[in-house]
Amino acid sequence: MGFLGTSAPLQSDLSLIVQVLTLAVLMYGVTKAKKKEYIRHAYLMLGSLTLTLWNAFIVMVPKARSLVRVYRPYGLSLLVRIHLTFGVIVLLLGFYLMWVWRLEEPGPCFKQSGKMRILVGLWMLEALGGFVIYYLLYV
Repeated sequence: MGFLGTSAPLQSDLSLIVQVLTLAVLMYGVTKAKKKEYIRHAYLMLGSLTLTLWNAFIVMVPKARSLVRVYRPYGLSLLVRIHLTFGVIVLLLGFYLMWVWRLEEPGPCFKQSGKMRILVGLWMLEALGGFVIYYLLYV
């Protein structure tokens, strides 16, 4: 039994906590952008992206590979595949925007605000999918 009171293994519980932390950093970063604190915003987004990448490769991808192999392509397996697709898009778009920024102030990424909004929306959907998968597997 996991330390969160579910049947989840330790690494899945830790992954859930990292995901919640990532979303908190992401939302805090969004507030910094709204307050025109762009450098702080950019570093917070880089932190969120790094946490997401770490979480994906250490926990999510290995677990998803086993779930996709075990289940048929509907139900939980389909949800995992959709979650993986959103995750890949979030990581690729996130790294693209970090590349555009390149630690410059005020940064050429100002022209990318539409993509940033799309990224936040996709990130939220991806996180919601992760919470649903955790719930279906362990609660």
